[in-house]
Amino acid sequence: MNGNRKEEYVPYTDIAGTVGISRGDRIYLSSDVLALAWTAKYHGECFSVDKLIDSFQKQITEDGTLLIPTFHFDFSNKGVYDYTNTPCTTGALGNAALKRQDFKRTAHPMHSFCVWGKDQALLCAMCNNNSFGSDSPFAYMHQHNVVQIMLGTDYQRSMTFVHYAEAMAKVPYRFSKQFTGTYIAQDGTESVRTYEYPARYLELGSTEQFNRIGQILEEKGIAQSFQINGISVKKVSLSASYPVIYEDAAYHMCKNLYDFAVERKLIWK
Repeated sequence: MNGNRKEEYVPYTDIAGTVGISRGDRIYLSSDVLALAWTAKYHGECFSVDKLIDSFQKQITEDGTLLIPTFHFDFSNKGVYDYTNTPCTTGALGNAALKRQDFKRTAHPMHSFCVWGKDQALLCAMCNNNSFGSDSPFAYMHQHNVVQIMLGTDYQRSMTFVHYAEAMAKVPYRFSKQFTGTYIAQDGTESVRTYEYPARYLELGSTEQFNRIGQILEEKGIAQSFQINGISVKKVSLSASYPVIYEDAAYHMCKNLYDFAVERKLIWK
């Protein structure tokens, strides 16, 4: 399939096969469900988020693993998190996964994932304190050749994996910030917990420019860009993308990741 060639209409339940994922793949799925639903309706299909999820499960089978982001920030903003009842802020796809019995949520109160498949138990047993630590789901993505599929969205909005590479590179525009709050576990028990997040120094005026690194990943063949039904679709090998992102963060002052309100050399002095 030509990554830049427009195709005839593809039923949304065939997209997983169209982008070339297969049995045993580990997939991080990000989606703008509204774009998919509108296009499906235009072509006479009745869109269902659950059927979209089912189609990815069918493609990778139970030998694979499907991760859907269910991020939420009430723990950092309001000091409370309910594992079972706190919804996600990452859209309808995540909230649909949260309602399904075949998915289970990972533990971190800010950067959680709903997981299905072979590595569900491994991921949901993680007790990572830092959102992007070496023991986090993002480290798993790096170590296990996870492929991120972005449906109707782009690197700028969806490539949270960049923050893991930043953390590993120990970038100077971030610092470890602790948040303490009430954590309501799956069994309903409450406890006071503390988690870490690599916050930014706001005075540096950093602005994400992840589409720049995305373009580089495409040029290197690490990422692919498709147009399916007029919707942008990205496919990224996160393991292969890591050294490219890490190099930019560690050795090139993030020139392909961020703009800053101050000179870069003053940040990296």
